[in-house]
Amino acid sequence: MTKRFRKIGIAARLTAIVAVILAVFLVPWVVNTAKQARFDAQDSANSDVNNRFRGIDYRLTEKGYDPDNMPSVNTPEYDAMRFDVAYYNWRLEQPYLMQYYDGQNKQVVMCSPLLLYGADGDIDISDFSEKDIREMREVYGPKKGFSDDVGYIATIYGKKIENNGHTVYIPNRISVGAYNYEWTAQTPVEEVGQWEATPIQWCFDKDSCMEAYFAAREAIAIELRCVNGEDIKDKHETENAKLFSSGSNETIFGRGVIVAAAPIEWETAYNNHFYGMAFVTNSLYILFLFLFYKLVRRMITNPLDETAREANLVANLAFDEFKPDLKRRDEIGELNRALSEMAATLHTRWDSERDLEDKRQQFVSAASHDLKTPLALIGGYAEAIAQDISPEENARYLAAIEQETDRMNGLVREMLDYTRLDRTDELKNRKTLNLTALVNDMLTEYAPLFEKRRLTADIAEGVRIRGDETLLRRAVGCLLENAAKYSPENGRVSVRLTNSRNDLLTVENDCEPIPEDELPRLFEMFYRGDKARDRAGGHGLGLAILQKILALHGLTCKAENIKGGVRFIVCNKD
Repeated sequence: MTKRFRKIGIAARLTAIVAVILAVFLVPWVVNTAKQARFDAQDSANSDVNNRFRGIDYRLTEKGYDPDNMPSVNTPEYDAMRFDVAYYNWRLEQPYLMQYYDGQNKQVVMCSPLLLYGADGDIDISDFSEKDIREMREVYGPKKGFSDDVGYIATIYGKKIENNGHTVYIPNRISVGAYNYEWTAQTPVEEVGQWEATPIQWCFDKDSCMEAYFAAREAIAIELRCVNGEDIKDKHETENAKLFSSGSNETIFGRGVIVAAAPIEWETAYNNHFYGMAFVTNSLYILFLFLFYKLVRRMITNPLDETAREANLVANLAFDEFKPDLKRRDEIGELNRALSEMAATLHTRWDSERDLEDKRQQFVSAASHDLKTPLALIGGYAEAIAQDISPEENARYLAAIEQETDRMNGLVREMLDYTRLDRTDELKNRKTLNLTALVNDMLTEYAPLFEKRRLTADIAEGVRIRGDETLLRRAVGCLLENAAKYSPENGRVSVRLTNSRNDLLTVENDCEPIPEDELPRLFEMFYRGDKARDRAGGHGLGLAILQKILALHGLTCKAENIKGGVRFIVCNKD
């Protein structure tokens, strides 16, 4: 039997032990105790509801209200009765409803007030929607960093009443200038005055109290529907309503009903009952938890934590630090051995795949970037040929297409040689070049890209530089293409060439500013900035190629934001 038990997995053994202990000692006791706790919680909530009924009925009798001549809605007598009941030793955030018939035999539904506490009087916001009250909480609720709960100044439009030494404002509208908020009551109130109220204290101590208030209003609404004859099979039809005990009581001398709700304090009831366990039960429970905790830590948690740490090393590709425990003979040992085999296979494949992927990405990105512009030029010439043009222009455009095709072939060959740039310390084809002529030639070549933009050029004469003409053409072309690509239609593009190596070539274009922290990264390989620049196309390689070419010529390029655009400056590397 023992040998057979040991062959069972760790999880099965622990599950069997826990199931036996709970079944023998805990389950029946917990079930019975929970039932009693629920009964007591419900009974206590029902008692609170009945106390609310008796309190309101007593208050109405004490004040001498006549059951045959009850006040009509929106009258001074109505407001006085409402706050006579409200200020009678009961928290205002616990709602209730009174439904009765006034002296004219019209049905009246009186809701309990909900008050914001102000220095000059209280503000009743019970007639506002739940959405509005939640917005008020954002304005008038507790503020972090303040010693008190003072919100912003409120302007109240409605009416003001005085009752038993209390000043209460019943608003139709409340506005807050600081937030540009305005809330309107669901039950309209005649606006007979305007007041400013400050400071204001929020009516709920905690957000949980506010949520309880809304849930209580929901339970009361369901109860009132039952009172008025609506057939509701389950009065607690919503999740929030289940947290409250609701009920109605015929009162006000038989001419109406009061509907109220009280929260069911499940947690308090459970704490009271489970806290009263016998000493032996407590001791056994604590001892069981301790032994169970130690057993789980020793048999499962600690080994799995170690396995998880080793798995994280594999996830982070730290294969050299991966050293799992392969001596165990249980399920965790099997897991470690499988993980070790997986790590070895992944290590081998990762090394080979990484080399291939790097080479593929570099080639595809660079080829896509550098072949795009010649294809665009060929497309433009082809569209021109498709139009009704003269034979001379047709021949010239065909020659241009042939020229661009040859250039594409040359670019493909250059892309295959690009990876050698990182291992090149100096140029092999260096010679003295007329940079003025080169830039003018590039401006003519890229003219189709600037047809819908305002291009200005300030090219100094006689600017010479030692370097590789092919690479420098690529660098200048990259700057011009970049300016055309990211400048808007009818935007400004400015090109300036000087004899100063500290400010040799400057290209400016109109565009949205680039975040300052992204400017230095524009020249990283495969880096693309914000979404707007990403949408313009490109593969994040052009500026990196530009920077490498300039570095081989002892130059560098930097970017900076200017008013209404961005500026790229080619200057001395020092």
